[in-house]
Amino acid sequence: MALASSNRAQVRYIPEATFGVTPTTGNCINLRATGESLALEIQTTTSQEIRADRQITDVVQTGASTSGGVNMEFSYKEYDALIEATLQGTWAHFGTEGLGAAAAVTIDSTAGTLTWGVAPTGSSVLTGLEVGQWFKLIAPSDAADGAYLKVASRTSTTITVAAATPIPGTGSRSNVANVQVKSSRVKNGTTQRSFSIEKEFADVAQFFLYKGMTASKLSLQFQSGSIVGGSFEFMGTVSSRAGARQLPGTPAASQTFDVMNAVSGVGSIYEAGVPLTGTFIKSINLDIDNALRGQDAIGTMGFVGIASGTVSVGGAIEMYLADGTMYDKLVNNTSSSLSWFVRDGLGNGYVITADKVKFSGGGVTAGGLNQDVMLSMNWQGLMDSTGKTIAIDRL
Repeated sequence: MALASSNRAQVRYIPEATFGVTPTTGNCINLRATGESLALEIQTTTSQEIRADRQITDVVQTGASTSGGVNMEFSYKEYDALIEATLQGTWAHFGTEGLGAAAAVTIDSTAGTLTWGVAPTGSSVLTGLEVGQWFKLIAPSDAADGAYLKVASRTSTTITVAAATPIPGTGSRSNVANVQVKSSRVKNGTTQRSFSIEKEFADVAQFFLYKGMTASKLSLQFQSGSIVGGSFEFMGTVSSRAGARQLPGTPAASQTFDVMNAVSGVGSIYEAGVPLTGTFIKSINLDIDNALRGQDAIGTMGFVGIASGTVSVGGAIEMYLADGTMYDKLVNNTSSSLSWFVRDGLGNGYVITADKVKFSGGGVTAGGLNQDVMLSMNWQGLMDSTGKTIAIDRL
């Protein structure tokens, strides 16, 4: 008799066009995971009938819902649909799926400019990039190849990069061949999406399907000496079990990019628009919460809908105490900004940006003998002057 082992588990999903309705066409997608907690919760009510023999006559099912999370090690492109769903935004791809057309470009490291001889058109038009958006420069055989840069301004033929992200190399190089800009961006919005998510236990041929799974929370942890880990949390409606796959089509394979780490994978932490200097970050977390609530109704087992509340963006940050600069910003309730990137060994990555933040709940303590003194505090993302709280750029 076979007993189920977690080593034979597989999580997969497919987007729903209608909340709680699993599509009958299309292909589901296998998802890389380190664990999951997806579950059906059935609410019951015990009969309150009074009986002379002191017994209970019935327990009645009065509601149902699904919830839980998927834990993961962060990797390129694997979780883009779930990131988009959690932010309730829509990926805006520069060029074709984030890669602009190749062209000859003059790269001037002194002036911090990239200049096209002919203005790109279509999806590669330079004004398709937002001011403040990050991009990866592909410039074969040039010193700037693979650089992560930030747009300070742009015209139809020129991108000027932010002073905090100088273009590698020296001087001006004319007509560098096959230069491409790579960037896709998603910001927080109001477009709610749902998925049908299935987990398979292959050794016992059991398949559990969860419908209407709406992205509730995203958490990412960047910790020194560790793989970048995280989780997605969901809230949904009903569930079913079967002895065969319930999702349609042929499962699409997961992405095969390496997992990212917080040692070689995380670059400078940008605070107030410039790289943080004079100290070092030991850890920083990103937490997004959509404050979802289920909506139930007479005659329906399971939620008939899920409503979104206020989006909360924030996290915790821990740094070595070197001076009083950051502590003073905490005490004085000073607005700042945070931006940091993470990438894999091939240079593929993401930049997380919150252009308006405030710090809270901090403390500096000497915890004991032979320990480093750390400044620990929380950060809260706020709506910035452009109307967003967070942006994630895929490079």
